[in-house]
Amino acid sequence: MRQYEIFTDATCDLPQEVINDMGINVIPMDFEMDGKVYSHFPDERQLNIKTFYELSQKGIMSTTTQITPARFIEYFIPTLDDGKDILYICFSSSLSGTYGSSKIAIQHLKEDYPDRKIISVDSLCASSGEGLLVYLAAKEKRKGKTLEELSRWVEENRLNICHWYKVDDLFHLKRGGRISSVAATFGTALNIKPLLNMDDTGKLQLVEKLRGTKTCERHMINKLKENYLPDKYDTIIISHADCQEEALALEKMLKKECKVGEIIHSKIGPVIGAHSGKGTLLINFYGKQRG
Repeated sequence: MRQYEIFTDATCDLPQEVINDMGINVIPMDFEMDGKVYSHFPDERQLNIKTFYELSQKGIMSTTTQITPARFIEYFIPTLDDGKDILYICFSSSLSGTYGSSKIAIQHLKEDYPDRKIISVDSLCASSGEGLLVYLAAKEKRKGKTLEELSRWVEENRLNICHWYKVDDLFHLKRGGRISSVAATFGTALNIKPLLNMDDTGKLQLVEKLRGTKTCERHMINKLKENYLPDKYDTIIISHADCQEEALALEKMLKKECKVGEIIHSKIGPVIGAHSGKGTLLINFYGKQRG
């Protein structure tokens, strides 16, 4: 079997130690904040994630950009020169043009590397949901799957990756143009917490507006109980936007009420955090269906 490498992008929000352990290659993604452009790497080398949220809380907005074909080419070439093929698992195409950029880059690289195989697969996932899909794919690779087999596995299993989000900062959503000032003001006064998930097209959708964080967390756990398939893949990822205590409390509640397997904690980075804000809490697991 010809050797190949798994690539993904920095929206996967996986911890650096997991990336290192599983041999995953992560392409950085750019964001602009306060007039300066940063590249987000999992090791936070250019801007600490906590600092990012502190600046966001002060009203400093950030904007994000998709990965360019040139950056894909830059990161893919060393692996191709090493005689290896590539499987790239991409941030949802419904949320970014990055998948299209990867296809342009692959078309260009095929001219110089006609004997190499480069496959890009749309994850239809985001943040640590994308991370969970990539993590499970890396485990399947270790079981001996070929490039083509793993590519098919990703396509066949991506809609089993469940995402449940609690969003805390309504004024952040207002600043981003997602809700009105009136809705943000009254929602904050009433302690409203939107509960969102990822649909089968890879888009975020509002499921419910709930009163209080605990109510949101209760709904997240109920969704896991309804859909979780631990006999197939038992890994759960809990990620947070600078609200670690909430993430740990959710883990404690999960362990008390459910028989769970491996739990990985991660931080929601600036690329996703630019759109969701501080206080976002996310749980990902392999389930029967996303809804």
